[in-house]
Amino acid sequence: MCGFAGIVRPGASEEKECVDAMLDTIRHRGPDEQGVYMFSNCALGHVRLSIVDMVSGRQPMLSEHNDMGVVFNGEIYGFREIREELYADGTAFHTNSDTEVLLALYQKYGGQMLSHLPGMFAFALWDDREQRLFCARDRFGEKPFYYAVGRNGELIFASEIKSILASNLVDPVLDMRAVSHYLNYSYIYPTLTIYKNIFTLPPAHSLCYRAGCIEVERYWTLPETNTKIGEEEAVEEFSRLFHQAVRRQLVADVPVGAFLSGGLDSGSVVAIASDYVPKLTTISFSFREGIDESPIAHTMAERYGTNHINVRDIDFDTASMLIKMQEIFDEPFADPAAIPAYLIAKEARKHAKVVLTGDAGDEMLGGYDTKYSAFAYARRFEEQNISISLYRRRLQAAHFAQRVKRKLKTLCSMDRQSSAVRDTEIRMRALDIYADAPQNIADYARSTFRLLSKEQAHALGLAPLGDDYWLNEGLLGGNALDDAIRIDLLDYLPGNGFVKSDRTTMAVSLESRTPFCDVELAMFAISLPFSMKVREKSAKYIMRKALGNRWTDAVKGFAKNGFSPPFGAWLQEPKVKEMTSVYLHERDRKIFDVLDFDGVQAIMKDQNAVWQQWMLLQLSMWLELHPCRLA
Repeated sequence: MCGFAGIVRPGASEEKECVDAMLDTIRHRGPDEQGVYMFSNCALGHVRLSIVDMVSGRQPMLSEHNDMGVVFNGEIYGFREIREELYADGTAFHTNSDTEVLLALYQKYGGQMLSHLPGMFAFALWDDREQRLFCARDRFGEKPFYYAVGRNGELIFASEIKSILASNLVDPVLDMRAVSHYLNYSYIYPTLTIYKNIFTLPPAHSLCYRAGCIEVERYWTLPETNTKIGEEEAVEEFSRLFHQAVRRQLVADVPVGAFLSGGLDSGSVVAIASDYVPKLTTISFSFREGIDESPIAHTMAERYGTNHINVRDIDFDTASMLIKMQEIFDEPFADPAAIPAYLIAKEARKHAKVVLTGDAGDEMLGGYDTKYSAFAYARRFEEQNISISLYRRRLQAAHFAQRVKRKLKTLCSMDRQSSAVRDTEIRMRALDIYADAPQNIADYARSTFRLLSKEQAHALGLAPLGDDYWLNEGLLGGNALDDAIRIDLLDYLPGNGFVKSDRTTMAVSLESRTPFCDVELAMFAISLPFSMKVREKSAKYIMRKALGNRWTDAVKGFAKNGFSPPFGAWLQEPKVKEMTSVYLHERDRKIFDVLDFDGVQAIMKDQNAVWQQWMLLQLSMWLELHPCRLA
C-alpha cells in the first residue's frame, strides 16, 4: 500500500521540489521509502509501505530501457500466476514485485491490460516513447485516484486531494452539487469531489492523457444476473472462490492480521484465513456505550485459536477526534464509524502491517436486513395484489402498518435486538415501499435513504439534486431487486465504505484488504440472482449455505449491526457542544456563505435531527480548515 503524485507538462523534469512537497502530505501512506523520477515531460513521485518484495520493489519502477515508469498503490492478487504466464511468453523479470507485472502487462497489451489485471489498484504509467500517461483505478474503488488541470495547463495527479493542493497549482472551487449530496447522504458521491476543478477517476475507469487531451473510459461493468444457475452449483462455486480469494490476499512479506466483529463477513474471512495462517492475529473493537459484539467475536477467536486482541473502551476525546477526521478526510465525511475505524486501525498497526476485512460482504450479498429484505417483502406484497390500484394499495398498507406498529411497540419493550423485532421492522419498511409502488427501484433506493427532508433542504437553500452524475452502468433496469443491491456497489461502497477504510487505515500506515472484492468472487456473487442472496427472513443466503458450518452458534444467531457508535451522545459532550456553538451558531462562519443561517438553526433546534446536526457540524469544521472558494 502506498501513495503517489505526479505532474505532466513540457519541462516537468524541473518540478522535483513541487513533487516532493506533494509527497510530504501523503507520507503516512508510505513511510518506508520515498522515490522520485523525472522524465523530460513527466515527474513521478512515490511513497512506499513495503509489503511485497521488500528489497527490489522500489518505486517509481522503470522498464528495462528506462522508457516507461509506473507508480502504483494497491495489491495485484494472484500476481505470481500472471507473472509465470508472462514469463512463459518470453517476458524477463528483474524483481519479485507485483508492480513489475503492471509494466509487463502494459508492454504486452497496452490499454487492454486492465482485462488481465485483478486486485485493488490505482496507478499511473508514463510511456516516454508515446508521450502518454495511462492511469486506472480498480473495479470497486478500493484505492483512490485524483487529478486536476493546473493554472498553467499541467496535469496533476495524486492518491489524495491534499497532495494536489500541495502543488500550489490549483485554486480549489467548491462544488455545491457535492455539498448537496453530502448533506443528503453523509458522503460525497464517487464521481464527484468537493471541488469543481479537482476530479476523481471513478471506479472501473481508465484515464489516458496525451498532447493535452484527457480521455476517461469505463473498462469494466457489473456482470449480468445468471438466472440459470442451480443452488447446489452456486454453493459449491461460492465456497471455492471464497477460499481462493482469502488465500490470495494472505500473500505478503510482513505480518498479516484480520479485523473480527460479531458478523458473518469478518467471521468467514477469519475462519478461512485460519486454515492457512496458524495463530492468526485478530482484532475487535467494543464501545463504552452501545452494542458490544466482542463476546460474539471471542467465540470465533476461540474456535480458530487466533491471537485475539480486543480493543475496548479506548480513552479518546471526541472533540479532538473530530478535528483529526478533518485532517484524515480531504472532503466532508460524516459517517460516525470513521472514528472507531481509525482507532481500531491505530491499534491494529501495533500488531500487523496488513489486515483482512469483511468489507463489501453486505453489498455483494444483500446483507442489510432492513433494506434488502424489505424489498423482498414488498415484492411479495406486490405480486399478491398486482391488480390493486395505487389508492387502494396505500389504504391497505396503512391498515397493515397500524397493526405492525402495535406489534413492534410491544416487541421493543421486551428485547430491542430480537429477531422478531428485526423482522417486524423489515415488514414496516416493506409496507412503505409497497405503498409507494416505485417504478424505478434504483431511484427509489436513492431517495428513500436520504437524510435531509425536502423541507430541510429547501430551508438550507440547497438546489434539488440532479441526476447527471449517477453511475448507472451495470443496472439491469428490468430486475428491481438486483438493482437495489447494484446501486450500493456503484454508490455507497466506493463513496462511503472504501473512502472510510482507505483513509483511516492509511492514516496509520496500515494496509487493508477486502477478499469479497476479489474479482472472480465478486463477479460470481454479483451475478447470482437476488433469491440466492436475500430471503424474506434470511440475508446472505448463499454464504450461509456455503460457510455456515464454519461459524459458531453465537455468530449464526447474532444480528449484525456494523459499527454503531453513539454519536448522539457524542454531540452532548461539553467540548463538542462548545464546538457546535462556535461552528454552527456564529454568523461569521464560512458555512453561512454556503447555507442559510436560519435553516441551519431550525435543524439545530430539532431534537430528532441528530444525523443532520452531526453532518452540519463536520461540514462547518471542514470549511474552516480547508481551502476553497465559491464559484
